[in-house]
Amino acid sequence: MPKCFLCEKDFDNIKSLFKHFDIQHFNHEFNFYQCNEAKCTRSFYLKNSFRKHLAKHSIDDFIQPSTIQPLVSSISTSESTLKYFDSVPNSAEKLNNKQFIEPSEILNKTISNFLSILYANSIISRNVVQIVVDGMETVFSEGIVACIKTYIQQMIFEGKISEENFNIFTNIFNMIENSFSNFKTEHKRFSYFAEQGSFVKPKEKIVGQRLNTVMKGGISVLKPFNCTEQCIPLRSVLKNFFSLENVLTETLDYMASLKNESGILTNFIQGTYWKSRMIKHEGRIVLPLFMFFDDYESGNVLGSHSGIHKLGAVYVSIPCIPPHRTTLLSNIFLALLFHSSDRVQFGNKVIFKPIIDEFNFLMANGVDIDMPFFTGKLYFELGLILGDNLGLHSITGFVESFSSNFCCRICTMGKSDIKVKCYEDKSLLRNNEQYFNDLKKNDLSATGLKEECIWLNVTDFSLFDQVGVDIMHDLLEGCAKYIMSFILKSYIKELKLFSLKVLNDRIFAFDYGPEHNKPCIISMDHINVGKMKQSASEMLTFIRYFGLLIGDFVPVGEPIWYLYLSMRRVLDIALSTSLEENSCLLLETVVGEMNELYLKLSKNDLKPKFHFLTHYSSMIKKHGPVVHLWSMRYEAKHRISKISARSSFNRRNICMSLAIKHQLQLNEVFNKGKLCSTINVGPRKILNSLKIGEIKTEFNLSSDEQLVRVSWAEIKGTRYKINSILTRDVDDENPQFILIKDIFLNGSERIIFECCMFTTIGFNEQFYAYEVEIHELSNCFIFQDSLISPIPNTLNVVSNGAKYVTVRDPL
Repeated sequence: MPKCFLCEKDFDNIKSLFKHFDIQHFNHEFNFYQCNEAKCTRSFYLKNSFRKHLAKHSIDDFIQPSTIQPLVSSISTSESTLKYFDSVPNSAEKLNNKQFIEPSEILNKTISNFLSILYANSIISRNVVQIVVDGMETVFSEGIVACIKTYIQQMIFEGKISEENFNIFTNIFNMIENSFSNFKTEHKRFSYFAEQGSFVKPKEKIVGQRLNTVMKGGISVLKPFNCTEQCIPLRSVLKNFFSLENVLTETLDYMASLKNESGILTNFIQGTYWKSRMIKHEGRIVLPLFMFFDDYESGNVLGSHSGIHKLGAVYVSIPCIPPHRTTLLSNIFLALLFHSSDRVQFGNKVIFKPIIDEFNFLMANGVDIDMPFFTGKLYFELGLILGDNLGLHSITGFVESFSSNFCCRICTMGKSDIKVKCYEDKSLLRNNEQYFNDLKKNDLSATGLKEECIWLNVTDFSLFDQVGVDIMHDLLEGCAKYIMSFILKSYIKELKLFSLKVLNDRIFAFDYGPEHNKPCIISMDHINVGKMKQSASEMLTFIRYFGLLIGDFVPVGEPIWYLYLSMRRVLDIALSTSLEENSCLLLETVVGEMNELYLKLSKNDLKPKFHFLTHYSSMIKKHGPVVHLWSMRYEAKHRISKISARSSFNRRNICMSLAIKHQLQLNEVFNKGKLCSTINVGPRKILNSLKIGEIKTEFNLSSDEQLVRVSWAEIKGTRYKINSILTRDVDDENPQFILIKDIFLNGSERIIFECCMFTTIGFNEQFYAYEVEIHELSNCFIFQDSLISPIPNTLNVVSNGAKYVTVRDPL
């Protein structure tokens, strides 16, 4: 007898079961179907496969007369169904509200979901969506409806259907033929999305005028044209976002858990700056916002038109939502888009006025949230302004040349001292009183100030507390490239410990495990000029595994190797997502040590980016881990717009085109009403009873809990597969590593790993990795959520057969 795997209800036949799915569980996303017959635990992705499987259980699959009665009749006469509804609170009211939905509404919802997915695809231009709509309308009206009409007329001719009954189908035909009436044009589609509240249309603001040549009467004349920017109303975006299913609950719960932690810095709201701000907001729920600014080229960087369509983008993110949500690009919102040349011509004050007004509105008025578990206002306050050094200086009024006398926005250390000083000088830190005095001097070379910061117009904005730092540009694309170029040049050309060919061969053949950004082949020309051609992600991978790549060539105690090890320590602290409060002092020490070694060994002056690192320890105290402030995810957001720009040949108003495209991508999220699932798994396989019993005994699970084997699992954006290396715990300062042998899904939300244990021999500083031995027979079971770190590590075997694990998430 078929049984519903969601509510355990029994049915007489398969068709009744599937009708039950449509009626009672129409809101459920059927990502898979679970068989509950005779202790069968098989799962199926396709409904048809599940139907065939049920037939194999010798279930009566023939349609009974009672099952083809009208839906209302079957519900009113079925005693078991009535009993089921009686057991549900307010069943009659909910049944009327949920079950009997207008067919046209169902059709509109289905079509809008489909179109929102098409619009959200970056490689599909909007005119292609119009072609799809026109084609589907033709298929519906001239294909499906015409085919059904012909078939029914044939049945009337054969006497199987009376002509009176034919009229019943007329309304259905009309509904199908007119199914695209609300979506026939792009204006109608956008209006439909806007009425549903999922589409927040960008607003165009005029920032100035320019003169363009036009032909008039065969003569070229100059005509003024408006220069515009695209602004997205953050108040609407944030209201929609926190109205999504479970988003506000998850955020408030996460913030509450952070407040209960002591001595640990994990998030921006645990820093001293935000704590001082919250004292002024007693009794209100205030969430911080990060604002990121950067310029990017929407077209071909090397093309003849490069620079013409260079755009300035302002993104906004919410740092206090759970960590697995902050990394999603869909949760980084576009707030402002404009031509970079317009900012240069008309100034920061004109360009950024709309976003400043929006921040002030959100702080003063907030947004109204009306949900079953929360009714009230959410307030938002600008927490930090983020970006690379040039971007931050250009929008905050500091000098944009880093070879100037006073190129640091945090302190007033002079150019000559920056080249040799290895530590932060707290007596030189900038403050508000000094800042306004320097502004009055109006001397760029003597103060490092170009203009007054326009962000002071944001209510209670603090210039020297609310501008962040960026390890992506300061370290990975800055200091690390200088240091690694010096190390390679010394080892290859001067000490001749190994050749460039050997290094490149090892880079090519090395097993990087779960890393996706394999370093590029290195050129000697790039080493000589001190600028290795690697992206930030590639440089991070290269530095992380450099010890295992060539550490066996380097004699123990070699002085230059200490510079590499010092940089690795800096990188570990800077990339840590959770830090103890005393880590700030440790970072200050290791940054100073790295700077001193580079000065001493390379005989070169320190570049400004070495100086910026000296301020990181104080930044961690104020704002928490600096890895949450880097540009990596924001710059990844550029790529989506670049793909959209390449899919469209329209450059008449590229800002409007890309802003609308971004909002259509956000429209898909809001249209679904919830964010993506936090857990995804691969194909499921049946477990034998012995293995089930072993796992349930290990964790004392109840007998009715479901267990299935899966080939892989992805949890909160991290993928786990067989042979992944995980960090289980830390014992006597040595991490305990495990290797995944099997993966199991417990219920629908938790993952269990069957693993074999490693014995950690110790930390090898030469390779900057842990030496381990594996014990194939030493097995254990562990829940994924009980791991000390969720990030998989990398296992490598060196030439002498020793095994080393490189930790990807600093402990």
